[in-house]
Amino acid sequence: YSSLGGPAVDLEETSVVEDLLKRADIIIDAVFGTGFHGNLEGSIAKLFEFVNGLKAYRLAVDIPSGVSGFDGSVSDSSFKADKTVTFGLAKVGHFLYPGCGFCGEILVESAGFPKKIMNSLADSEVIDEEVISALLPERPRNSYKGSYGSVLVTGGSEVYTGAPYLSALGAFRSGCGMVYSYTPGGSASVIRNNLPEAIALVSDGDFLGPGDIKHLSKLMDRIDCVVVGPGIGRKEDSVEFVLQLLRSFPDKSFVVDADGLFAISKDLSVLSRSMEIVITPHPGEFGRLNEGRTDLESFMKFCSIHETRAILKGASSVFCDASGKISINTAGNTSFAAQTGDLDKSAILGMYFMGKAAELSRISESSNSASRIADSFSLVFKQFEQNAKERLHGTRP
Repeated sequence: YSSLGGPAVDLEETSVVEDLLKRADIIIDAVFGTGFHGNLEGSIAKLFEFVNGLKAYRLAVDIPSGVSGFDGSVSDSSFKADKTVTFGLAKVGHFLYPGCGFCGEILVESAGFPKKIMNSLADSEVIDEEVISALLPERPRNSYKGSYGSVLVTGGSEVYTGAPYLSALGAFRSGCGMVYSYTPGGSASVIRNNLPEAIALVSDGDFLGPGDIKHLSKLMDRIDCVVVGPGIGRKEDSVEFVLQLLRSFPDKSFVVDADGLFAISKDLSVLSRSMEIVITPHPGEFGRLNEGRTDLESFMKFCSIHETRAILKGASSVFCDASGKISINTAGNTSFAAQTGDLDKSAILGMYFMGKAAELSRISESSNSASRIADSFSLVFKQFEQNAKERLHGTRP
C-alpha cells in the first residue's frame, strides 16, 4: 500500500483523516475481524461514527468492525457496511440481529480450502431455499389426508380463546392431514366457527387441568404430534396439566409454546432427549427457562445440557438441536416475531415456512398478524412447486 503511494495517517490527526475520508468514493473497513468482542472506544469509535455519516460506499472485509462474528452482537459506533465480503464460510454474526443490520449485502468468496472439509468443521448452518427443498417431503397423487400426519392442539382458557385456533390454522396451512383440538368451551367455539376442518373437542372446565389427561388417552392413538401451551394460562392446575401430559405420552412428539414454556420452567426435568420435544420460546420466555441468560452461547449450552431441541424466535430465528448445533433462518421479516418423521427437520421446515410466509405476505409487515401469515403458507408451497418444475425442465439452476 505504501509502495503504491498510499498515505499512512495517524488517527489522532483528526482533521487530516476526516479530509481524506470526505474525498473518498469507497471506504473499506479491515480494522477488526470476526473474533472481535467488547466495545469500540476512543479514536476508532469516533472514526466509525464519522464514516457512517458519509455518503461514500462502505465495504467491510470479513465482518464490519464492532460486530461479533459469533452471535451478531454489536458495539456502539460499529462500521455500517453496504457490502461485506467474507471468505470460506459465512459467519453466524452475518445473519443474526443486530449484527446483520450492519453487514449490508453479504458476499462469500473462496478461501481455497476444500468445501467438504469446511462443511465438516462447521457447527452451524444457514437455512435457505436449497436446504428446505431437500427437506420437503413429496406428496404422491394417490395419497389421502391420513398420509400427512395428525396434530392435536391443547391449550386455551377462559381468558385466551384465540391462541389454539391460530395453532390449528398453522397446522392445516403447513400441510397436516388431520388436526384435532382439545380446549375449554370458549376456544372450541372459536375453532368451530373459523376452522370447520378441525375436530374440536371440549374440556368440561374453563381451564385445562390434570383431570383432562384421562380424556386424551384414547385419542392419543391417532395423534402423531401434540402442540401444548397456546393460551393455556398459568393457573396451578394448567401447569400440572402440561407437565403430566409430557410425562404421560413419551412416545409422542411435542411442540411446547407460550404458557406451556412457563409450565416447563417449573420442572426442567421433563426435557429429555428420549422424548421428542421442541420448545419455541422468544427471548423473554427463554430467559425464564435459563436464569435470565438469553445470549446465543447460553442457548446452545441449554439445549446441549438438557438434550432438547429449541427454536429461539426473533427476526432471525435460530433452531438448536440436542447436541448444540444451530441452524439460522434467513427468511422472514419483523412481522414474524410435521410430516417427515424427523423432528429436527420438521422444526427447521416450520421455522423457515413461518418466516417465508411473512416475507411473501401481501400485507405490510407493519400491519400483519399471525392468521394473515398462516394464510400465506400456500404462497410458499406454490413457490417451491414452481421452482421444482423449473429445475426438472432445466430452466432453473
